[in-house]
Amino acid sequence: MTFASSGKADNLGFTNEHPLVFGMDKDYAPLEYLDEKRDPKGHDVEFTKMLMARLNIPFTYAPNNWENIADDIMSGRVDLGMMVFSPYRQTITNYSRSVFKLYYQIVYRKESPHVGHLGLRSVKDKTVAFMESRPIRDTLTALGAKVCLIKDLKEALRDLSAGKYDAVICFRYQARYLINVLELNNLKAEDLTLMSREYCYVSNNKQLIDAINVELDKMEEEGLIDEVYASVRSRFGGLRIPTWVWFLVTGLIIASLLIFGIMQRLSKKRLQKEMDRARKSEELKDIFMNNMSHALRTPLNAIIGFSELMISTPEGTMPDEERDQLLSLINGNGLQLLHLINELLSLSDIEGNTALFDRQVTDVDAEMSAYASEIRRQLSEGVKLEVVEPVGGLRALLDAKLLRVVTMHLLENAMQHTQEGRITLNYYVKEGGFYVEVRDTGTGLPEELKANIFALLSDKNTYLQDQTPGLGLSICKAIIDRSGGKIGAQDNEEDGHGTIFWFWTPVKILN
Repeated sequence: MTFASSGKADNLGFTNEHPLVFGMDKDYAPLEYLDEKRDPKGHDVEFTKMLMARLNIPFTYAPNNWENIADDIMSGRVDLGMMVFSPYRQTITNYSRSVFKLYYQIVYRKESPHVGHLGLRSVKDKTVAFMESRPIRDTLTALGAKVCLIKDLKEALRDLSAGKYDAVICFRYQARYLINVLELNNLKAEDLTLMSREYCYVSNNKQLIDAINVELDKMEEEGLIDEVYASVRSRFGGLRIPTWVWFLVTGLIIASLLIFGIMQRLSKKRLQKEMDRARKSEELKDIFMNNMSHALRTPLNAIIGFSELMISTPEGTMPDEERDQLLSLINGNGLQLLHLINELLSLSDIEGNTALFDRQVTDVDAEMSAYASEIRRQLSEGVKLEVVEPVGGLRALLDAKLLRVVTMHLLENAMQHTQEGRITLNYYVKEGGFYVEVRDTGTGLPEELKANIFALLSDKNTYLQDQTPGLGLSICKAIIDRSGGKIGAQDNEEDGHGTIFWFWTPVKILN
């Protein structure tokens, strides 16, 4: 079926005899699919027909399976298609500006609410299915999930409903549409804090993409994109504010109450110490409250301020670029607040748990190798991570979970402050215990933090800021202190710059 156009616009060389070929997925509802009569349907079909008419380009559809369509677009066997922007493909083809953004959700069974409510924090050791996506695969692998690539999302959701998977990750509109169409009433979906993806036109013909970009800007101003994609397009300050924004506002209130409850709990524990330390405990409580109030005020003010700005801005008056920037700032400050809450919970648990250490036979070499592999994927270009392990290997009786917490904190701290050079992870048996050293060639310890680097919250002259290590080192010290060990930091004088963080803890060495 060929759709002809007429008019005076430049049709870029396409004619009724040689129309543009639009490659479409025959089973990608509701965006593009073939109905019972094998006719092209969906939002993409409707919008492309409108776009081609405005460009005066005759065109025809070429329905196929997605694997074939993607290959046809990349190889130029079809003239035009629509797909999610990929930085890995942008050097071999041409993408248009974003038609709309796609947001990820995690779909799970209602009888397993812990999977969805905790988002990506719940996927360790869980079987998670998803369509091929390198960023999703890398993220899930780093988090310890059992990844399962799928070809058919409908089939995957049916399998999830039947118990084959623990979760499925897909785009928000796919989850909403397929759960409803397939009547999978035992499934539920929650938003994820993954980076949104851009849905674009793609073609080997750059002149065609340039013409499409000009027309998309006009159609955006005329509201035609919203008109066609209203049911699948996620926006702020427009027709619909996503549900998670309201959850965010509610969550901020709950988070504030939780944080102050944790602070009160920590303060009470300090006040229960020996009478000769009561005055010092009271002083620490006041400093702690002042420091935490300072740390909380910045993200809370940012989230509330940006949210109020978006809600109060009249519809259609805020540019999409500015709206997206505000959304990114809200999301970033929300994650910062969540990270602070998690660290407070960890610190509270360590101080109050009398049965904290679960010592088991541990292959220390395997653990350290896993930590190094995880950090290497995040290093800045030009930074190397070296591991110096004992000759003959090392096995010990220790708590592997707490070993990971402390070692990964020190490695992440070194990674954040090292933009070139190397990081060295060294560990060995020392004085009847286990010694670990993380050495970097980064920016080094700020002079004002050296005296109290592991207990920032007890220093009335130091507030938590971007350039300080936050609660992480305080958590490390609390763990090492509880284990009867020692922890310290010093300048890396051997390399001329950088920092050395180390800890020693008494453990039973098995070889």
